[in-house]
Amino acid sequence: MVLKDLKQKIDKVVSQQPSRWMDKALWDEANEAWLDRSADIALRILGILEANCISQRELAEKIGVSPQQVNKILKGNENLTLETIAKLEAALGNVLLLIPERAPDTNAVSRKKPVFKKCALKTIGTKTLKTVHPA
Repeated sequence: MVLKDLKQKIDKVVSQQPSRWMDKALWDEANEAWLDRSADIALRILGILEANCISQRELAEKIGVSPQQVNKILKGNENLTLETIAKLEAALGNVLLLIPERAPDTNAVSRKKPVFKKCALKTIGTKTLKTVHPA
């Protein structure tokens, strides 16, 4: 009798919908790189807000979004656009995302006309090979 009552109680609290934890875990794993960066930006923003006694509501007004949107950003799960990051930086007066400049002697953009190489495709049997010839 006790075992039957226990089973009935468990059945009442168990969801009839299958769990989606595996889907969530796989999504988190596939999006780990930008989620980590989003969390880093969120922590940086929270630190700036606290240091400058700025409320989330005030930040929302400065960047023209709802306080709920700021709350989402501060949870660190939003895939922020560069536009949003720029608005946040302007409102906070701090850099949130720094892109290093290229060294002048490496990967410099040349003002010269680009030189393109000529490519030829050659089919041998079932394989197609690409051969590159200097311009």
